[in-house]
Amino acid sequence: MTRTCSSLALAVVLALIVAAAGPARAQQDPAAVAPDAGRVMLVIFLKHTQRLTLEEMGANLRKNGFFEKFPPDGVEVVSWYQLMSFGHVIALKVPPAKLRDLNRAIESGSYTTFKSEVYPAYDFWPVIQAIKAREAQ
Repeated sequence: MTRTCSSLALAVVLALIVAAAGPARAQQDPAAVAPDAGRVMLVIFLKHTQRLTLEEMGANLRKNGFFEKFPPDGVEVVSWYQLMSFGHVIALKVPPAKLRDLNRAIESGSYTTFKSEVYPAYDFWPVIQAIKAREAQ
């Protein structure tokens, strides 16, 4: 069941990221969209600890300084979604030199409140657009 929920959550996140990027990218030439060589995209799942109330979660985050630590300076938030009955799904662009800072912000700021999962990702929308353009010819 947990694997099914994680797979479903990952599918939802990827759909949200593509939907968010879609309208802006749809007008661009897919071949002209270069990857961001200086940063890597990470998708973070912060799953609610079901035994805590909303007030307890907020108190833990404030006590641990989560809002001051996350995201660290130099890390760009691409999107941040709250999924009902799940938690938060956050897409970030991270310079490799900031990876340790990001890890520490998650570890020290959120571990009592969330179970975290981090996945590397990339923007697949230009690939889809290129496929569609080839198929239309």
